[in-house]
Amino acid sequence: MDASVSNLRTALVYAVVVIISLGFGFAVATPQSLLSLASVSLMLLVLCLPILLRWHHALVICCWNAVFICFFLPGKPPLWAVLAGLSLGLAVVTRTLRAKSEFLHVRSVALPLLLLAAVVVVTISVRGIGGRAFGSELWGAKRYLGVLGAILGYFALTAQAIPRKQVELMVSLYFLSGMTAVMSDLAFAFGPGFYFLFLFVPTELAVAQASTQDTLMRLTGIAWMAQAGNWFMLMRYGIRGMLEVRHMWRAVVFVALFLVGLFGGFRSSIILMCILFATQFWFEGLLRTKWFPIAVVTGLLVGSVLIGYAEKLPLSVQRSLSFLPIDVHPTARQDALGTLDWRLQMWRVVIQEVPQYLLLGKGYTFSSTDYLLVQESIRRGMFTLYEDTLVSGNYHNGILTLLVPFGLAGTFAFAAFAWAGWRVLHRNYHYGPPEFRHINTFLIAFFAARMIFYLALYGQFDLDLMVFTGVVGLSISVNRGVCSPASGAAPKPDPAPA
Repeated sequence: MDASVSNLRTALVYAVVVIISLGFGFAVATPQSLLSLASVSLMLLVLCLPILLRWHHALVICCWNAVFICFFLPGKPPLWAVLAGLSLGLAVVTRTLRAKSEFLHVRSVALPLLLLAAVVVVTISVRGIGGRAFGSELWGAKRYLGVLGAILGYFALTAQAIPRKQVELMVSLYFLSGMTAVMSDLAFAFGPGFYFLFLFVPTELAVAQASTQDTLMRLTGIAWMAQAGNWFMLMRYGIRGMLEVRHMWRAVVFVALFLVGLFGGFRSSIILMCILFATQFWFEGLLRTKWFPIAVVTGLLVGSVLIGYAEKLPLSVQRSLSFLPIDVHPTARQDALGTLDWRLQMWRVVIQEVPQYLLLGKGYTFSSTDYLLVQESIRRGMFTLYEDTLVSGNYHNGILTLLVPFGLAGTFAFAAFAWAGWRVLHRNYHYGPPEFRHINTFLIAFFAARMIFYLALYGQFDLDLMVFTGVVGLSISVNRGVCSPASGAAPKPDPAPA
């Protein structure tokens, strides 16, 4: 009897495998069909379901800053957004099956995000969503996904607390996952034999490398990798830990990563790091200590070396330094000034259009026909350089990329979220568990630096919102909610496994 049952079970397993194999083979044979893509996605989801059920929350954290994309889904959405939706769905299902909820409710943060989601949905219903991957003439659906994915991601991160023994590892992977951006530059540098990697990482990162390989040679992926490494070191060791004489290797590695990041040619890499270093210095309370003059001297030494040898550095590095009053190659300075000029011209035009979108935002959808025609006109010298950017709605300004698409309602919702998120980070910074002091210090410093940079210098709302929701959600998950003087003194124990 046992043998017959075993044989029947084996036969059923083989039957399921054969059916899946046939369906997968048929789908792969017609890869351009939406039905085939949906079939492949469903099969992969079924195969990965055991992993998702066990580690969905950890996967969201570990992939939050990774550049991986889901090439098998229409539009190639980012992996973190897909995982956020799946994780939140699994958390809701788990919640319905348990008597006790593990969700970490923070009403002051959740309500503004829900309001923002409602504004986005209303805007989509009025302005349309389109979708290039679905053959629509209207483009811009992926940018809506960035906003809604960031909101879903917050609730996915706060669906459960991180076990205390895993906090250090999870937070480290949260920031180190950004180093995956280097795969794009490496794939292009190693040649066609490695182009298969572009199935997993976006090609946009290699565009700057490909288009400037004969001039500036900008390495965007390497710059992002170095930036992620700097963030990790500031979180793990803090400024105080990196300036300790017995651990000088930390400062050497940090400075080396910072210098490598300059090969991206981004002036913002220096500015953002200076802002982050200043906020981190403030929240570590180092202004009136011996570490302040040490940090100033170290910064002056690094700066003097860069300034002294600026004209001998690679052109991409000179472009990063071009905003400083130093001598750099005319090619690097002209390239940097050119982008600044057309941005200023574009902002003058956009500001005049703001009043008509205060009540109901413009949204992210735009006509692909207009966009392609404008690009062709730019190539022929008929339009200015910023016209295609103006059509697509990527205004290179944090406030404009929020106010124009979503009006006053969306701006109010984001402002309310930012204030509530700041209060959460501030309380966790003051009252969080002592063993997580370095984490909470960096999270509030990072949030402050990115917010200053977003509002004052450069931002793109659909890309930057996930930075802010991620930091706030991670802080809540690490500290098991919002800490108070009592909770910081006596943290709650880990819940018993289900």
